[in-house]
Amino acid sequence: MINMKLRVKNLMNKYGTADPFELVDDLNIKIIHAPLPDHIRGFLVSVLRRKYIILNENLCYLAQKITVCHEIGHAQLHRGYGYYLHADQAYYVPSRREKEANEYAIHLLSHSSDIDGEYIARILNEKEPDPREVHGILGMFIDSN
Repeated sequence: MINMKLRVKNLMNKYGTADPFELVDDLNIKIIHAPLPDHIRGFLVSVLRRKYIILNENLCYLAQKITVCHEIGHAQLHRGYGYYLHADQAYYVPSRREKEANEYAIHLLSHSSDIDGEYIARILNEKEPDPREVHGILGMFIDSN
């Protein structure tokens, strides 16, 4: 099992920041805003060994931040794969990689956002957090803005 908390801590220590927009610069990942369908918030692609996060141009700042955290999770955990984030509760992508990217995003967000750390810690301290609950938390932060 991947120790997400340690992976996020190591990344933050290496680059001296928890800000996902600074981290993508440090990781040499370019963000491109594009017109995407409303149900796709963003995705990670790798083209000729260069990584890009494609973000839906209609996202508010908080939704961009959450999506970038999620995609950083994919970049750090799932090298060579491209995925997308559906952070609404109506649609859930049930895969191990999506679950891991969601957990990674929540750990990173707990350091870079004003969120309820105790609530997040309770979810993350469970042996196997329910991926639907983790996914719902991401959607809740996007929808509350």
